[in-house]
Amino acid sequence: MTCFEFLERYTDFRDGLITAPRELRRFERHLAHCTGCRRYDTAVRRGVLALQAVGTIEPSRAFRRRLDARIERERSSTRDVPARAGVAAALFVVAALALLALEGVRRTEIARTPALPPVPFPHPVVQAGVPFVSFQDPRAGVFAAGQAPDGSELIEPASAGR
Repeated sequence: MTCFEFLERYTDFRDGLITAPRELRRFERHLAHCTGCRRYDTAVRRGVLALQAVGTIEPSRAFRRRLDARIERERSSTRDVPARAGVAAALFVVAALALLALEGVRRTEIARTPALPPVPFPHPVVQAGVPFVSFQDPRAGVFAAGQAPDGSELIEPASAGR
């Protein structure tokens, strides 16, 4: 058993809700080997015994009077908060309207990018027999390698090396 599991299920163990013998042995074995959990068990058991020994606590006669006075002080201090909150909200609305008006008056110039110069489109090369169109690169020199039996012509770039 890990310390985490022990602490998670400790209350059930201490209150006697765990009755399975195997589980009880696991808790007792962990208590026997783990000093931290043993100290925790001792502190909790002492605290519970101290609370059980005290019995019912009766407040003094002046306690109710002091409690009522404290509650009244707290209520009166919270009454001022909505007025301050209203002022803050009004200032926020005024600031938003001022920013909106300023944005309407001041127009930001939108930067325009220059148009690109026109670029020549490559010339289409049509191959006979097959409905296929490809484009040759105008920057590369080309040469024809002869006609194929189906009437098409093979065009290769000059860099192919002949």
